[in-house]
Amino acid sequence: MVDFGTGESWRHLDNHTRVYRPGQINPSRLPRTSAPMAFALSVDGDTLFWTAVGSRTLYSIPTERLRDRSLSSEVQAQASVVSRGEKGISDGLETDSNGLIYLGNFEDNAINVFNPANGTVSVFARDARIAWTDAFAIAKDGYIYFTENQLWRTKAYYPGTDRRVKPYVLFRAKLPGNGTKVNLQ
Repeated sequence: MVDFGTGESWRHLDNHTRVYRPGQINPSRLPRTSAPMAFALSVDGDTLFWTAVGSRTLYSIPTERLRDRSLSSEVQAQASVVSRGEKGISDGLETDSNGLIYLGNFEDNAINVFNPANGTVSVFARDARIAWTDAFAIAKDGYIYFTENQLWRTKAYYPGTDRRVKPYVLFRAKLPGNGTKVNLQ
């Protein structure tokens, strides 16, 4: 954690099994142990969601547990981690103004959406061109923008062969329920 106002920094959940978790599966030669890769804040900023590369599980923690620097703060932080269930393998998470969290699902060529209000995961968009969504951005225009990184087509996954296809693509899709960018201020 970093306090940009004071410049102070501290750590929570360092080496916690739900942060640095052994990979549950190994598609496309992903590392068996993966670090956290994708993060999103809830619409009110009170909850941090994350996932690790190679993991199908979405986790969360109240942000107050991460800001706490008391003597018992690490024990309380570790006890506050919640598994939100399976969501498909993904990089990138993003939250819209309706509180929905969007995440890639490269196993199903899809963008999934997690609804924290009821704990469900559903398909938001599916297309053969959605292969490995790496980053999301929600704009004020009511669209979610995302890229396809084609990492799984690089020499690291196909030794000696670069199978990436140009031009690289930036996609967009209209958000449901008049969703738009979250502004935490």
